[in-house]
Amino acid sequence: SGLSVVGSEEPYSRVIQRVYIGWDADGNPKTGVAYREIESFKPITGVVIVDKIENGYVLREAIFPDIDKIKNAKDRKQIMSVLKQFKNVPFDPHAEKSAVDALSGATRYGIKTSGYLNYLARHVALAMETPPEWAREK
Repeated sequence: SGLSVVGSEEPYSRVIQRVYIGWDADGNPKTGVAYREIESFKPITGVVIVDKIENGYVLREAIFPDIDKIKNAKDRKQIMSVLKQFKNVPFDPHAEKSAVDALSGATRYGIKTSGYLNYLARHVALAMETPPEWAREK
């Protein structure tokens, strides 16, 4: 709340559907959000929320707002378990490593989902660091 929000065109890129950046009153990017559809047991939407902090970036949270598309409770629980590791994780978008490392015991869907969420987080942080023309506060 209290941020001025701008959004990219859709699609933002071949991999990312859309990016939003929230600016504070001083014109500094504070929060970024990105999403894309992720192929799981059913196609679901993966969303990451990244905050800019004094000394870098924090992956605040990753969510699946339409997880109810997956009707099987066991499958849904398996996909939701991926999200536990994507909460309040500090990361460096310039490092050649993921914000969240590979998940132990992850299925192919879990590994793929983790890869997309890491990719989204990294690219949101980079867009906040060097805002593209569409993202500059008007």
